[in-house]
Amino acid sequence: MNTIKTKYFAFVMILTALSINVNCTKAQSLQQSLNSLRGINKAGIIIEKVSQVLNENGLKEDEIRKDAVEKFDFAGIDVLPSSDIYGQPGAPYLYINIGAVKSKENNLYSVNLSVEFRQDVNLTRNPKQIYNGATTWSVSNVGIFSEDKLKDIREFTKSLVDKFIKDYLKANKMEETK
Repeated sequence: MNTIKTKYFAFVMILTALSINVNCTKAQSLQQSLNSLRGINKAGIIIEKVSQVLNENGLKEDEIRKDAVEKFDFAGIDVLPSSDIYGQPGAPYLYINIGAVKSKENNLYSVNLSVEFRQDVNLTRNPKQIYNGATTWSVSNVGIFSEDKLKDIREFTKSLVDKFIKDYLKANKMEETK
């Protein structure tokens, strides 16, 4: 009976992940996302509070921040302290969110990883209208982890930050060739 519940939980989590990916249509193209990263040389890093269940299993917010700062250093992006983000034109920052829910029947965890680049944007039809913290670039992943594999979430998070850095470098290389 327990394996049936485990399989059912896994099936529901996979279905949920698929429905999230199907229902979240992009409002902008990849090129638009890349263009939004051009010319940025300073940005903050905001880590959403890591869920208690992940924190208890060794995933610490300061480790996630350290990993992201190292990636920014590699890409040549100065890291703004949180208190200085809104003093920077466009208030740019990388937002990292890691959420998890534990199954009541077993030791499986449904985990959602999200990395977004957010900045202030103006509407073309009304340039005075500013949207603070609009997501202009994003990537996410949903997975199911057993308790002994929760430590792998840090590596998955680093790989999503790597995707941002790759796109950032691509966008700013395009800027140099103009």
